Amino acid sequence: MFNTSLLASLEAHRERIGQAAGLLTVAQYLAGWFICSDIRRRGTTAGVSPLRFIGGCGLSILQLQYSEKLHAPALIWTSIFTLTFSLLYSLWFWWYTPPSGRAALYRLTAAVATVTAGLYAYGAQGDGPDVMYRLGMVLTVLALAFIALPLAQLRSIIRAKSSAGLPLPAILASTGATVLWLLYGLLINNTFIVVQKIIAMGLCTVQLSLFIIYPASTSSDGEKKKQR
Repeated sequence: MFNTSLLASLEAHRERIGQAAGLLTVAQYLAGWFICSDIRRRGTTAGVSPLRFIGGCGLSILQLQYSEKLHAPALIWTSIFTLTFSLLYSLWFWWYTPPSGRAALYRLTAAVATVTAGLYAYGAQGDGPDVMYRLGMVLTVLALAFIALPLAQLRSIIRAKSSAGLPLPAILASTGATVLWLLYGLLINNTFIVVQKIIAMGLCTVQLSLFIIYPASTSSDGEKKKQR
């Protein structure tokens, strides 16, 4: 994918590449504000899942722990920013959730907190190869699941033949960040980051292809024809 000479020439720019990847990752999380804005406009969280926000908190905490073990500044500050945004979004979601729906929110929060605490406790055992390997494996699975969240709408997208429900800015930011994190993973020689980002590139490609196969304008054009 990248030859040795290219990686060697980019070695001096490793942290800058990591910083650029971090900025795009933060930009991806900023897309959550559009969801929060829509919630505020409607005055309720009905029809919106809190998994992206609550799960984002747990994932960011675990990524922060793993990043500290790697002594990777770019990964550390990125995890701090994503954790901050995820916490703010989660509080926003809680504020606009009607009392009748908060029980489900509390159950999800408790489940995520329990899993996160268990994995964090395991990671706190040390920096041994076994701990790092298993923690890396778990983070890879969780990160890929998080990236693939928009694909949960796949059935409704195919039914409506429109990608209007997909967050294009967030997916574009995620794609750019994935490419740069892949390069960063190669530069720091971290297998988990490399494998994670190669698979993530596939997921991003699938999501972007939906905008070509099912353009957002298709649905609106169809509705206009029906109105005529």
